[in-house]
Amino acid sequence: MTRRFLQQKGDALRRLESAKERGEVDLDIIPLLDYLNSLSDYYTTSSCFGRISLLHDVGSKRDNGWLGKWHRLVESDEVIHALEKIPDRGIVWFKYEPAILHVVAMELEGAAKILRTARNSGFKRAGIMAVKDGRNMVEVCCTERIDAPLAHDGSLLVGSDYIKYLVKQANKQFEKGRKRLSRLEKAFRGSLS
Repeated sequence: MTRRFLQQKGDALRRLESAKERGEVDLDIIPLLDYLNSLSDYYTTSSCFGRISLLHDVGSKRDNGWLGKWHRLVESDEVIHALEKIPDRGIVWFKYEPAILHVVAMELEGAAKILRTARNSGFKRAGIMAVKDGRNMVEVCCTERIDAPLAHDGSLLVGSDYIKYLVKQANKQFEKGRKRLSRLEKAFRGSLS
């Protein structure tokens, strides 16, 4: 079991380092990932600090695309500018998606410790997603999100005041998520070390 866990952890860490080199990892989540990955009984897989985006939804996940995607606070003008070229078909969604963290624990008790710490830190949506020998996956998420249709089949459905309002609300949620992740990292450092 330990050999398999170590091999999977090594593979995950190589993928993470490669993603860091390509600039594909949210900078704000790197300290938390690095800390968890430094522990012998844990490693992280796909995780995100949170994002604000414009998703072009054509009804097929494979064919959907992004008009804009930001893993940071955004300005209304950035979103409005990204909406200047609305596709002729499909829906354009404004989305705020909260932080998500995936942690693999070698032992089930380690996964339970991650889960308890996350719940005690205010993460209501946290659970053990998979239980296998040497691979006990925990998912930790915030619950706040925004999904609002802005355009349909080439036509903008809302005005700039509403877009500014959505951006303001998304930025507030992003800041709350940043604080919550900071608390979580501090709690992990206290409970896992």
